[in-house]
Amino acid sequence: MSTNYINALNVGTGLDTAKLVDAIVDARRVPRENLINDKIEAREVQISAFAGIKKTLNDFSTNATLYDGVNGAQVTTTGADFSASIKDSSLVNEFSHSISVDALATGQTLVFDGFSSPTDTLGSGTLTFSFGTWSGGSFTANGTSSSVTISDGNESLEAIAASINDADIDVTASVIETSTDEYSLLLRSASGADSAMAIAVTEDDSSETLDALTYTSYDSSVETVAAADAVITIDGLEVRRGSNTVTDLIDGVTLNLASVSSSAQSLTSSFDTSTALTAAQGLVAEINVILTTLTNASDHGGNGGTKGDLAGNPLVRSMINQIRSIITSELEGFGHDDVYLANYGILTTRSGTLSIDEDAFTAQYEANPDAFNAVLNSRVTTDSSMVSAKISGSSYTPGDYSFTRFGGLGFIEGDAMTLNNGVYFIDEGDADGLMVTLTGAGADTAVHIGTSLLDQMLSFAGDMVSYGNDIDDSISDYTDDISDYKDTLANFETQIAGLREQYVSKFAAMDTAVASLNNTRDSLDSFMEGWKASLKA
Repeated sequence: MSTNYINALNVGTGLDTAKLVDAIVDARRVPRENLINDKIEAREVQISAFAGIKKTLNDFSTNATLYDGVNGAQVTTTGADFSASIKDSSLVNEFSHSISVDALATGQTLVFDGFSSPTDTLGSGTLTFSFGTWSGGSFTANGTSSSVTISDGNESLEAIAASINDADIDVTASVIETSTDEYSLLLRSASGADSAMAIAVTEDDSSETLDALTYTSYDSSVETVAAADAVITIDGLEVRRGSNTVTDLIDGVTLNLASVSSSAQSLTSSFDTSTALTAAQGLVAEINVILTTLTNASDHGGNGGTKGDLAGNPLVRSMINQIRSIITSELEGFGHDDVYLANYGILTTRSGTLSIDEDAFTAQYEANPDAFNAVLNSRVTTDSSMVSAKISGSSYTPGDYSFTRFGGLGFIEGDAMTLNNGVYFIDEGDADGLMVTLTGAGADTAVHIGTSLLDQMLSFAGDMVSYGNDIDDSISDYTDDISDYKDTLANFETQIAGLREQYVSKFAAMDTAVASLNNTRDSLDSFMEGWKASLKA
Protein backbone atom coordinates (compact mmCIF):
# COMPACT_ATOMS: atom_id res chain seq x y z
CA MET A 1 0.00 0.00 0.00
CA SER A 2 2.90 2.40 0.81
CA THR A 3 4.32 1.81 -2.74
CA ASN A 4 1.06 3.05 -4.24
CA TYR A 5 1.28 6.23 -2.16
CA ILE A 6 4.92 6.78 -3.31
CA ASN A 7 3.84 6.38 -6.91
CA ALA A 8 1.01 8.77 -6.26
CA LEU A 9 3.47 11.34 -4.92
CA ASN A 10 5.28 11.29 -8.25
CA VAL A 11 2.25 12.81 -9.94
CA GLY A 12 2.14 15.85 -7.71
CA THR A 13 -1.45 17.05 -7.18
CA GLY A 14 -2.71 13.60 -8.15
CA LEU A 15 -1.83 12.34 -4.66
CA ASP A 16 -4.77 10.28 -3.17
CA THR A 17 -4.88 12.15 0.13
CA ALA A 18 -8.14 10.41 1.25
CA LYS A 19 -6.48 6.99 1.27
CA LEU A 20 -3.42 8.42 2.94
CA VAL A 21 -5.58 9.92 5.72
CA ASP A 22 -7.44 6.58 6.11
CA ALA A 23 -4.17 4.71 6.47
CA ILE A 24 -2.78 7.10 9.08
CA VAL A 25 -6.04 7.22 11.07
CA ASP A 26 -6.57 3.43 10.92
CA ALA A 27 -3.08 2.91 12.24
CA ARG A 28 -4.25 4.76 15.37
CA ARG A 29 -7.85 3.46 15.43
CA VAL A 30 -7.78 -0.26 14.66
CA PRO A 31 -5.49 -1.59 17.44
CA ARG A 32 -7.30 0.34 20.18
CA GLU A 33 -10.74 -0.45 18.78
CA ASN A 34 -9.91 -4.17 18.52
CA LEU A 35 -8.63 -4.17 22.08
CA ILE A 36 -11.86 -2.66 23.41
CA ASN A 37 -14.06 -4.96 21.31
CA ASP A 38 -12.07 -7.95 22.57
CA LYS A 39 -12.80 -6.86 26.13
CA ILE A 40 -16.51 -6.50 25.34
CA GLU A 41 -16.59 -9.94 23.73
CA ALA A 42 -14.73 -11.46 26.71
CA ARG A 43 -17.26 -10.01 29.17
CA GLU A 44 -20.18 -11.23 27.03
CA VAL A 45 -18.68 -14.73 27.01
CA GLN A 46 -18.19 -14.61 30.79
CA ILE A 47 -21.77 -13.47 31.33
CA SER A 48 -22.97 -16.36 29.17
CA ALA A 49 -20.78 -18.77 31.15
CA PHE A 50 -22.22 -17.58 34.46
CA ALA A 51 -25.75 -17.86 33.04
CA GLY A 52 -24.92 -21.46 32.12
CA ILE A 53 -23.73 -22.12 35.68
CA LYS A 54 -26.97 -20.70 37.09
CA LYS A 55 -28.98 -22.96 34.79
CA THR A 56 -26.95 -25.97 35.92
CA LEU A 57 -27.62 -25.11 39.57
CA ASN A 58 -31.33 -24.61 38.92
CA ASP A 59 -31.51 -27.90 37.05
CA PHE A 60 -29.81 -29.60 39.99
CA SER A 61 -32.38 -28.17 42.41
CA THR A 62 -35.16 -29.56 40.23
CA ASN A 63 -33.67 -32.94 39.42
CA ALA A 64 -32.07 -33.82 42.75
CA THR A 65 -35.35 -33.54 44.67
CA LEU A 66 -36.39 -36.76 42.89
CA TYR A 67 -34.08 -38.59 45.30
CA ASP A 68 -35.31 -36.88 48.46
CA GLY A 69 -36.65 -39.47 50.90
CA VAL A 70 -35.30 -42.46 48.99
CA ASN A 71 -33.28 -44.86 51.12
CA GLY A 72 -34.40 -48.26 49.87
CA ALA A 73 -36.94 -48.80 52.66
CA GLN A 74 -40.12 -50.67 51.68
CA VAL A 75 -43.08 -52.16 53.55
CA THR A 76 -45.25 -55.16 52.67
CA THR A 77 -48.46 -56.63 54.09
CA THR A 78 -50.01 -60.08 53.76
CA GLY A 79 -53.69 -59.11 53.67
CA ALA A 80 -56.24 -56.47 52.75
CA ASP A 81 -57.52 -55.42 56.18
CA PHE A 82 -55.12 -52.50 56.15
CA SER A 83 -52.55 -51.01 53.82
CA ALA A 84 -49.23 -49.47 54.76
CA SER A 85 -47.18 -46.72 53.20
CA ILE A 86 -43.96 -44.98 54.11
CA LYS A 87 -44.53 -41.49 55.48
CA ASP A 88 -40.90 -40.74 56.39
CA SER A 89 -38.39 -43.27 55.11
CA SER A 90 -35.62 -41.78 57.24
CA LEU A 91 -37.39 -43.09 60.38
CA VAL A 92 -38.11 -46.59 59.12
CA ASN A 93 -36.12 -49.47 60.56
CA GLU A 94 -36.35 -53.15 59.78
CA PHE A 95 -39.32 -54.72 61.59
CA SER A 96 -41.92 -57.48 61.46
CA HIS A 97 -45.28 -57.07 63.22
CA SER A 98 -48.43 -59.13 63.55
CA ILE A 99 -51.44 -56.82 63.28
CA SER A 100 -55.21 -57.30 63.41
CA VAL A 101 -57.91 -54.67 63.04
CA ASP A 102 -60.46 -55.34 65.77
CA ALA A 103 -62.69 -52.33 65.09
CA LEU A 104 -62.72 -49.40 62.69
CA ALA A 105 -62.96 -45.82 63.86
CA THR A 106 -66.34 -44.24 63.18
CA GLY A 107 -67.80 -40.79 63.46
CA GLN A 108 -71.10 -40.16 65.17
CA THR A 109 -74.08 -39.97 62.82
CA LEU A 110 -77.20 -38.04 63.83
CA VAL A 111 -80.34 -38.20 61.69
CA PHE A 112 -83.08 -35.57 62.01
CA ASP A 113 -86.11 -36.71 60.02
CA GLY A 114 -89.72 -35.76 59.42
CA PHE A 115 -89.17 -33.27 56.59
CA SER A 116 -91.26 -33.29 53.42
CA SER A 117 -88.92 -31.29 51.18
CA PRO A 118 -85.31 -30.14 51.08
CA THR A 119 -86.71 -26.61 50.95
CA ASP A 120 -88.61 -26.93 54.24
CA THR A 121 -87.89 -23.81 56.29
CA LEU A 122 -86.73 -24.21 59.90
CA GLY A 123 -85.82 -20.64 60.78
CA SER A 124 -82.73 -18.58 61.54
CA GLY A 125 -80.44 -18.61 64.55
CA THR A 126 -77.26 -20.27 65.77
CA LEU A 127 -76.21 -23.92 66.03
CA THR A 128 -73.47 -24.49 68.62
CA PHE A 129 -71.59 -27.77 68.19
CA SER A 130 -69.68 -29.12 71.17
CA PHE A 131 -67.40 -32.11 70.71
CA GLY A 132 -66.55 -34.85 73.16
CA THR A 133 -67.76 -38.24 74.36
CA TRP A 134 -71.25 -39.69 74.95
CA SER A 135 -71.27 -42.40 77.64
CA GLY A 136 -74.18 -43.76 79.64
CA GLY A 137 -76.40 -41.02 78.27
CA SER A 138 -74.08 -38.26 79.50
CA PHE A 139 -71.90 -35.99 77.38
CA THR A 140 -68.35 -35.00 78.34
CA ALA A 141 -66.99 -32.13 76.26
CA ASN A 142 -63.35 -32.22 75.17
CA GLY A 143 -63.10 -28.45 75.26
CA THR A 144 -63.69 -27.69 71.58
CA SER A 145 -66.82 -26.12 70.14
CA SER A 146 -67.91 -24.24 67.03
CA SER A 147 -70.91 -22.12 66.12
CA VAL A 148 -72.74 -22.03 62.80
CA THR A 149 -74.95 -19.04 62.02
CA ILE A 150 -78.14 -19.75 60.09
CA SER A 151 -78.95 -16.39 58.55
CA ASP A 152 -82.18 -15.01 57.12
CA GLY A 153 -82.74 -16.36 53.65
CA ASN A 154 -80.73 -19.53 54.44
CA GLU A 155 -83.30 -21.23 56.60
CA SER A 156 -84.24 -24.15 54.34
CA LEU A 157 -83.07 -27.68 55.13
CA GLU A 158 -80.61 -27.73 52.22
CA ALA A 159 -79.33 -24.20 53.01
CA ILE A 160 -78.73 -25.20 56.64
CA ALA A 161 -76.74 -28.24 55.45
CA ALA A 162 -74.69 -25.97 53.18
CA SER A 163 -74.00 -23.54 56.04
CA ILE A 164 -72.72 -26.37 58.25
CA ASN A 165 -70.46 -27.68 55.49
CA ASP A 166 -69.14 -24.22 54.69
CA ALA A 167 -68.25 -23.67 58.35
CA ASP A 168 -65.50 -26.31 58.07
CA ILE A 169 -65.93 -27.66 61.61
CA ASP A 170 -65.33 -31.36 60.82
CA VAL A 171 -69.04 -32.01 60.56
CA THR A 172 -70.52 -33.21 57.28
CA ALA A 173 -74.18 -32.40 56.58
CA SER A 174 -76.33 -34.09 53.93
CA VAL A 175 -80.00 -33.93 52.98
CA ILE A 176 -81.19 -37.46 52.18
CA GLU A 177 -84.49 -38.50 50.54
CA THR A 178 -85.50 -41.57 52.54
CA SER A 179 -88.75 -42.21 50.63
CA THR A 180 -91.25 -40.28 48.55
CA ASP A 181 -91.71 -36.85 50.14
CA GLU A 182 -89.66 -37.95 53.17
CA TYR A 183 -86.35 -36.19 53.81
CA SER A 184 -83.79 -36.30 56.61
CA LEU A 185 -80.86 -34.12 57.64
CA LEU A 186 -77.83 -36.33 58.31
CA LEU A 187 -74.90 -34.98 60.37
CA ARG A 188 -71.67 -36.94 60.63
CA SER A 189 -68.74 -36.00 62.89
CA ALA A 190 -65.07 -36.78 62.43
CA SER A 191 -64.08 -40.29 63.49
CA GLY A 192 -63.06 -41.14 67.03
CA ALA A 193 -64.86 -41.62 70.32
CA ASP A 194 -63.82 -38.12 71.40
CA SER A 195 -65.40 -36.47 68.34
CA ALA A 196 -69.10 -37.03 69.13
CA MET A 197 -71.46 -34.05 68.95
CA ALA A 198 -73.83 -32.19 71.22
CA ILE A 199 -75.89 -29.47 69.51
CA ALA A 200 -77.41 -26.46 71.23
CA VAL A 201 -79.79 -24.23 69.25
CA THR A 202 -80.47 -20.52 69.74
CA GLU A 203 -83.42 -19.36 67.65
CA ASP A 204 -83.95 -15.83 66.39
CA ASP A 205 -87.73 -16.45 66.54
CA SER A 206 -89.09 -19.01 69.00
CA SER A 207 -92.12 -19.57 66.80
CA GLU A 208 -89.89 -21.24 64.19
CA THR A 209 -88.59 -24.81 64.26
CA LEU A 210 -84.77 -24.54 64.13
CA ASP A 211 -84.70 -26.08 67.61
CA ALA A 212 -85.69 -29.38 65.99
CA LEU A 213 -81.93 -29.82 65.49
CA THR A 214 -81.20 -29.70 69.23
CA TYR A 215 -79.19 -32.65 70.54
CA THR A 216 -78.18 -32.05 74.13
CA SER A 217 -79.62 -35.28 75.54
CA TYR A 218 -78.75 -38.72 74.27
CA ASP A 219 -81.42 -40.07 71.91
CA SER A 220 -80.88 -43.47 70.32
CA SER A 221 -83.55 -42.70 67.72
CA VAL A 222 -81.43 -39.78 66.46
CA GLU A 223 -77.99 -41.34 66.84
CA THR A 224 -77.75 -44.02 64.17
CA VAL A 225 -73.98 -44.54 64.47
CA ALA A 226 -71.98 -43.95 67.64
CA ALA A 227 -68.55 -42.35 67.56
CA ALA A 228 -65.85 -44.93 68.22
CA ASP A 229 -62.10 -45.40 68.12
CA ALA A 230 -60.28 -47.83 65.91
CA VAL A 231 -59.00 -50.82 67.88
CA ILE A 232 -55.79 -52.47 66.68
CA THR A 233 -53.83 -55.35 68.13
CA ILE A 234 -50.13 -55.20 67.32
CA ASP A 235 -47.98 -58.09 68.51
CA GLY A 236 -50.59 -58.89 71.17
CA LEU A 237 -50.90 -55.29 72.44
CA GLU A 238 -54.26 -53.55 72.00
CA VAL A 239 -54.10 -49.88 70.99
CA ARG A 240 -56.80 -47.36 70.12
CA ARG A 241 -56.75 -44.49 67.67
CA GLY A 242 -59.36 -41.90 66.72
CA SER A 243 -58.84 -42.31 62.99
CA ASN A 244 -58.56 -45.12 60.46
CA THR A 245 -55.42 -43.40 59.19
CA VAL A 246 -52.80 -44.20 61.80
CA THR A 247 -49.50 -42.31 61.61
CA ASP A 248 -48.06 -42.73 65.10
CA LEU A 249 -47.99 -46.48 65.66
CA ILE A 250 -44.84 -47.42 63.71
CA ASP A 251 -42.07 -44.89 63.10
CA GLY A 252 -42.21 -43.46 59.58
CA VAL A 253 -45.15 -45.65 58.49
CA THR A 254 -48.81 -44.79 57.86
CA LEU A 255 -51.50 -47.48 58.26
CA ASN A 256 -54.82 -47.11 56.47
CA LEU A 257 -57.40 -49.38 58.10
CA ALA A 258 -59.93 -50.86 55.69
CA SER A 259 -61.87 -53.64 57.42
CA VAL A 260 -62.13 -55.70 60.59
CA SER A 261 -59.74 -58.65 60.54
CA SER A 262 -60.77 -62.28 60.70
CA SER A 263 -57.16 -63.12 61.52
CA ALA A 264 -53.93 -61.26 62.03
CA GLN A 265 -51.82 -60.26 59.06
CA SER A 266 -48.13 -59.43 59.01
CA LEU A 267 -46.49 -56.09 58.27
CA THR A 268 -42.78 -56.15 57.49
CA SER A 269 -40.14 -53.71 56.32
CA SER A 270 -36.94 -54.32 54.43
CA PHE A 271 -34.24 -52.37 52.62
CA ASP A 272 -33.59 -52.81 48.92
CA THR A 273 -29.96 -52.31 47.93
CA SER A 274 -30.75 -51.78 44.26
CA THR A 275 -33.15 -48.91 44.99
CA ALA A 276 -30.66 -47.19 47.27
CA LEU A 277 -27.78 -47.65 44.82
CA THR A 278 -29.82 -46.23 41.94
CA ALA A 279 -30.71 -43.17 44.02
CA ALA A 280 -27.07 -42.66 45.06
CA GLN A 281 -25.91 -42.99 41.45
CA GLY A 282 -28.51 -40.44 40.39
CA LEU A 283 -27.41 -37.90 42.99
CA VAL A 284 -23.73 -38.43 42.14
CA ALA A 285 -24.51 -37.86 38.44
CA GLU A 286 -26.30 -34.59 39.27
CA ILE A 287 -23.39 -33.38 41.43
CA ASN A 288 -20.95 -34.33 38.66
CA VAL A 289 -22.83 -32.12 36.20
CA ILE A 290 -22.19 -29.13 38.49
CA LEU A 291 -18.55 -30.06 39.07
CA THR A 292 -17.89 -30.59 35.35
CA THR A 293 -19.54 -27.28 34.43
CA LEU A 294 -17.48 -25.36 37.01
CA THR A 295 -14.23 -27.18 36.22
CA ASN A 296 -14.54 -26.60 32.47
CA ALA A 297 -15.37 -22.93 33.01
CA SER A 298 -12.35 -22.37 35.25
CA ASP A 299 -9.82 -24.53 33.34
CA HIS A 300 -6.54 -22.66 32.71
CA GLY A 301 -5.96 -24.68 29.55
CA GLY A 302 -2.67 -26.24 30.56
CA ASN A 303 -1.29 -29.50 29.08
CA GLY A 304 -3.10 -28.99 25.83
CA GLY A 305 -6.47 -28.41 27.45
CA THR A 306 -9.04 -25.81 26.44
CA LYS A 307 -8.98 -22.60 28.43
CA GLY A 308 -12.29 -22.00 30.16
CA ASP A 309 -14.41 -18.88 29.75
CA LEU A 310 -13.99 -18.12 33.47
CA ALA A 311 -10.39 -19.26 33.91
CA GLY A 312 -8.95 -17.89 37.13
CA ASN A 313 -12.29 -16.51 38.34
CA PRO A 314 -12.22 -16.55 42.16
CA LEU A 315 -15.98 -17.09 42.53
CA VAL A 316 -15.94 -20.24 40.42
CA ARG A 317 -12.95 -21.54 42.36
CA SER A 318 -14.77 -20.79 45.61
CA MET A 319 -17.82 -22.72 44.41
CA ILE A 320 -15.72 -25.75 43.53
CA ASN A 321 -14.06 -25.62 46.96
CA GLN A 322 -17.45 -25.39 48.71
CA ILE A 323 -18.73 -28.48 46.91
CA ARG A 324 -15.55 -30.41 47.66
CA SER A 325 -15.90 -29.48 51.32
CA ILE A 326 -19.48 -30.78 51.35
CA ILE A 327 -18.68 -34.10 49.70
CA THR A 328 -15.58 -34.83 51.78
CA SER A 329 -16.73 -33.68 55.23
CA GLU A 330 -18.33 -35.96 57.82
CA LEU A 331 -22.13 -36.15 57.89
CA GLU A 332 -23.11 -35.68 61.53
CA GLY A 333 -26.33 -36.36 63.40
CA PHE A 334 -27.22 -39.76 61.95
CA GLY A 335 -26.30 -41.83 64.97
CA HIS A 336 -23.37 -42.00 67.32
CA ASP A 337 -20.89 -42.44 64.47
CA ASP A 338 -20.27 -39.88 61.72
CA VAL A 339 -20.90 -40.97 58.13
CA TYR A 340 -18.57 -40.31 55.18
CA LEU A 341 -19.35 -40.75 51.50
CA ALA A 342 -16.21 -42.85 51.26
CA ASN A 343 -17.94 -45.42 53.50
CA TYR A 344 -20.28 -46.10 50.56
CA GLY A 345 -17.53 -46.21 47.95
CA ILE A 346 -18.30 -42.67 46.76
CA LEU A 347 -14.90 -41.18 45.99
CA THR A 348 -13.40 -38.19 44.18
CA THR A 349 -11.66 -39.00 40.90
CA ARG A 350 -8.50 -37.34 39.56
CA SER A 351 -10.70 -35.12 37.38
CA GLY A 352 -12.49 -33.83 40.46
CA THR A 353 -15.82 -35.60 39.86
CA LEU A 354 -17.36 -38.40 41.94
CA SER A 355 -17.54 -42.12 41.25
CA ILE A 356 -19.23 -45.06 43.03
CA ASP A 357 -17.68 -48.41 43.76
CA GLU A 358 -20.80 -50.61 43.63
CA ASP A 359 -19.26 -53.45 45.63
CA ALA A 360 -18.19 -51.11 48.42
CA PHE A 361 -21.61 -49.46 48.39
CA THR A 362 -23.44 -52.78 48.62
CA ALA A 363 -21.29 -54.02 51.49
CA GLN A 364 -21.73 -50.84 53.55
CA TYR A 365 -25.45 -50.44 52.81
CA GLU A 366 -26.33 -54.01 53.70
CA ALA A 367 -24.29 -53.76 56.90
CA ASN A 368 -26.00 -50.52 58.01
CA PRO A 369 -28.87 -49.33 55.79
CA ASP A 370 -29.99 -46.76 58.36
CA ALA A 371 -26.76 -44.79 58.03
CA PHE A 372 -27.48 -44.28 54.31
CA ASN A 373 -30.05 -41.67 55.36
CA ALA A 374 -27.08 -39.34 55.75
CA VAL A 375 -26.85 -39.23 51.95
CA LEU A 376 -30.47 -38.46 51.04
CA ASN A 377 -32.60 -37.88 54.16
CA SER A 378 -32.23 -35.11 56.72
CA ARG A 379 -33.84 -36.10 59.98
CA VAL A 380 -34.06 -35.67 63.75
CA THR A 381 -34.11 -38.83 65.87
CA THR A 382 -33.71 -39.77 69.52
CA ASP A 383 -32.49 -42.85 71.35
CA SER A 384 -35.73 -43.14 73.34
CA SER A 385 -39.19 -44.26 72.21
CA MET A 386 -40.55 -41.93 74.90
CA VAL A 387 -39.09 -38.83 73.24
CA SER A 388 -39.75 -37.49 69.75
CA ALA A 389 -38.12 -34.47 68.18
CA LYS A 390 -38.21 -32.28 65.11
CA ILE A 391 -36.55 -29.07 64.01
CA SER A 392 -37.52 -25.98 62.06
CA GLY A 393 -35.44 -23.46 60.17
CA SER A 394 -31.83 -23.91 59.10
CA SER A 395 -29.86 -22.13 61.82
CA TYR A 396 -28.99 -25.30 63.71
CA THR A 397 -25.69 -27.17 63.66
CA PRO A 398 -25.96 -30.89 62.81
CA GLY A 399 -24.70 -33.23 65.49
CA ASP A 400 -25.54 -35.28 68.57
CA TYR A 401 -27.09 -33.52 71.56
CA SER A 402 -27.98 -34.56 75.10
CA PHE A 403 -31.58 -33.90 76.23
CA THR A 404 -32.09 -33.91 80.01
CA ARG A 405 -34.83 -32.90 82.41
CA PHE A 406 -34.62 -31.54 85.92
CA GLY A 407 -37.50 -30.30 88.05
CA GLY A 408 -39.88 -30.19 85.11
CA LEU A 409 -37.44 -28.18 83.01
CA GLY A 410 -35.86 -29.42 79.79
CA PHE A 411 -32.25 -28.86 78.74
CA ILE A 412 -30.39 -29.49 75.50
CA GLU A 413 -26.64 -29.71 76.04
CA GLY A 414 -27.23 -27.84 79.30
CA ASP A 415 -29.11 -24.94 77.66
CA ALA A 416 -32.59 -24.37 79.06
CA MET A 417 -35.54 -25.05 76.76
CA THR A 418 -38.94 -23.35 76.87
CA LEU A 419 -42.02 -25.48 77.60
CA ASN A 420 -45.16 -24.51 75.69
CA ASN A 421 -48.27 -26.69 75.27
CA GLY A 422 -46.33 -29.78 76.23
CA VAL A 423 -43.47 -29.12 73.78
CA TYR A 424 -39.94 -28.18 74.77
CA PHE A 425 -38.26 -25.86 72.29
CA ILE A 426 -35.18 -23.69 71.92
CA ASP A 427 -34.66 -20.75 69.56
CA GLU A 428 -30.96 -20.07 69.98
CA GLY A 429 -27.62 -21.83 70.05
CA ASP A 430 -26.46 -24.83 68.05
CA ALA A 431 -29.84 -26.59 68.40
CA ASP A 432 -31.81 -23.52 67.30
CA GLY A 433 -35.33 -24.57 66.19
CA LEU A 434 -35.37 -27.92 68.02
CA MET A 435 -38.72 -29.09 69.43
CA VAL A 436 -38.98 -32.08 71.80
CA THR A 437 -42.18 -33.88 72.76
CA LEU A 438 -42.45 -36.45 75.54
CA THR A 439 -44.63 -39.54 75.71
CA GLY A 440 -45.69 -40.20 79.26
CA ALA A 441 -42.92 -39.26 81.62
CA GLY A 442 -40.39 -39.15 78.80
CA ALA A 443 -36.72 -39.86 79.39
CA ASP A 444 -33.27 -38.33 79.26
CA THR A 445 -31.84 -39.26 75.88
CA ALA A 446 -29.57 -38.36 72.98
CA VAL A 447 -31.03 -36.29 70.14
CA HIS A 448 -29.47 -36.68 66.70
CA ILE A 449 -29.89 -33.76 64.27
CA GLY A 450 -28.67 -34.60 60.79
CA THR A 451 -28.57 -32.67 57.51
CA SER A 452 -28.13 -34.97 54.53
CA LEU A 453 -25.65 -34.56 51.70
CA LEU A 454 -28.61 -33.94 49.39
CA ASP A 455 -29.98 -31.10 51.51
CA GLN A 456 -26.52 -29.56 51.92
CA MET A 457 -26.12 -29.55 48.13
CA LEU A 458 -29.64 -28.16 47.64
CA SER A 459 -28.86 -25.42 50.17
CA PHE A 460 -25.63 -24.59 48.34
CA ALA A 461 -27.36 -24.48 44.94
CA GLY A 462 -30.23 -22.43 46.36
CA ASP A 463 -27.92 -19.88 47.96
CA MET A 464 -25.96 -19.48 44.73
CA VAL A 465 -29.08 -18.56 42.71
CA SER A 466 -31.09 -16.74 45.39
CA TYR A 467 -31.80 -13.01 45.32
CA GLY A 468 -28.62 -10.94 45.62
CA ASN A 469 -26.34 -13.90 44.96
CA ASP A 470 -22.66 -13.64 43.99
CA ILE A 471 -23.26 -14.92 40.46
CA ASP A 472 -25.76 -12.16 39.72
CA ASP A 473 -23.39 -9.64 41.26
CA SER A 474 -20.65 -10.81 38.89
CA ILE A 475 -23.00 -10.66 35.92
CA SER A 476 -24.02 -7.15 36.96
CA ASP A 477 -20.38 -6.07 37.28
CA TYR A 478 -19.56 -7.52 33.86
CA THR A 479 -22.60 -5.80 32.34
CA ASP A 480 -21.39 -2.52 33.80
CA ASP A 481 -17.94 -3.21 32.32
CA ILE A 482 -19.49 -3.70 28.88
CA SER A 483 -21.34 -0.41 29.22
CA ASP A 484 -18.11 1.32 30.24
CA TYR A 485 -16.21 -0.26 27.33
CA LYS A 486 -18.89 0.89 24.89
CA ASP A 487 -18.71 4.41 26.33
CA THR A 488 -14.93 4.30 25.94
CA LEU A 489 -15.36 3.08 22.37
CA ALA A 490 -17.82 5.88 21.59
CA ASN A 491 -15.46 8.49 23.06
CA PHE A 492 -12.57 7.02 21.11
CA GLU A 493 -14.59 7.19 17.88
CA THR A 494 -15.20 10.87 18.62
CA GLN A 495 -11.45 11.38 19.08
CA ILE A 496 -10.72 9.53 15.85
CA ALA A 497 -13.23 11.68 14.00
CA GLY A 498 -11.42 14.78 15.29
CA LEU A 499 -8.07 13.31 14.32
CA ARG A 500 -9.37 12.61 10.83
CA GLU A 501 -10.52 16.22 10.47
CA GLN A 502 -7.06 17.42 11.51
CA TYR A 503 -5.32 15.26 8.91
CA VAL A 504 -7.82 16.19 6.22
CA SER A 505 -7.23 19.84 7.00
CA LYS A 506 -3.44 19.42 6.93
CA PHE A 507 -3.44 17.48 3.67
CA ALA A 508 -5.87 19.96 2.14
CA ALA A 509 -3.44 22.74 3.04
CA MET A 510 -0.62 20.71 1.58
CA ASP A 511 -2.58 20.17 -1.66
CA THR A 512 -3.24 23.90 -1.83
CA ALA A 513 0.44 24.68 -1.34
CA VAL A 514 1.49 22.12 -3.94
CA ALA A 515 -1.04 23.47 -6.40
CA SER A 516 0.31 27.00 -5.81
CA LEU A 517 3.86 25.84 -6.41
CA ASN A 518 2.79 24.05 -9.54
CA ASN A 519 1.23 27.25 -10.79
CA THR A 520 4.45 29.13 -10.06
CA ARG A 521 6.41 26.44 -11.88
CA ASP A 522 4.14 26.70 -14.87
CA SER A 523 4.58 30.48 -14.91
CA LEU A 524 8.36 30.16 -14.71
CA ASP A 525 8.30 27.54 -17.45
CA SER A 526 6.35 29.92 -19.67
CA PHE A 527 8.69 32.76 -18.84
CA MET A 528 11.74 30.72 -19.61
CA GLU A 529 10.30 29.44 -22.85
CA GLY A 530 9.51 33.01 -23.87
CA TRP A 531 12.97 34.18 -22.88
CA LYS A 532 14.60 31.38 -24.87
CA ALA A 533 12.55 32.27 -27.92
CA SER A 534 13.55 35.96 -27.67
CA LEU A 535 17.22 35.01 -27.65
CA LYS A 536 16.88 33.03 -30.87
CA ALA A 537 15.22 35.87 -32.55
